[in-house]
Amino acid sequence: MDFDGAGWVVGRVDLMPVAEAWSVLSPDPEARVDEARWAHVATAFFRVDLGVVQKKSYASGATPLADALEVDVGWRGGATTRVRMVTVPFDRADAVRAAAARSVAAIGGAGMDALVARAKRVWQVRAAVEEGGDARAPLALAAVLAAALQAPIVPPDEVAIFGVKGARERLEARGLRA
Repeated sequence: MDFDGAGWVVGRVDLMPVAEAWSVLSPDPEARVDEARWAHVATAFFRVDLGVVQKKSYASGATPLADALEVDVGWRGGATTRVRMVTVPFDRADAVRAAAARSVAAIGGAGMDALVARAKRVWQVRAAVEEGGDARAPLALAAVLAAALQAPIVPPDEVAIFGVKGARERLEARGLRA
């Protein structure tokens, strides 16, 4: 990936396949990376440290239509795992919208239908990590985004949709207590 002087990705940003990413459905239409807020939520609620690799700048107040970035995710001073993310408007994410609709139908709505209906942007967190990375890092990052953006998550490996509580349960099942 190449980035301009403001840290925005240069060139086309493609959505990841649904089966390869945690998809977070945000009601906020902007592609603004709020590193300070995300880092606060990560440490305060998940005991996770994170840092955005490509620092973003929004000097004119504008945000990109689509963007990509990498985030280093770690646990209390330990080794970090680099995780790739992309963000695009929700109306350009047909596969994610279809997966969210299937997931909502599978649980009978349960209020998630209202959250999907208000989604304006999808943030995708690549589920795979580089060799030697912690496979739990992408879910931890998706959980942080869900909490910071008040958004549900569509997972890559099940027909489900859940919020922060569901993300915490899945993290605990993988041996992480927040």
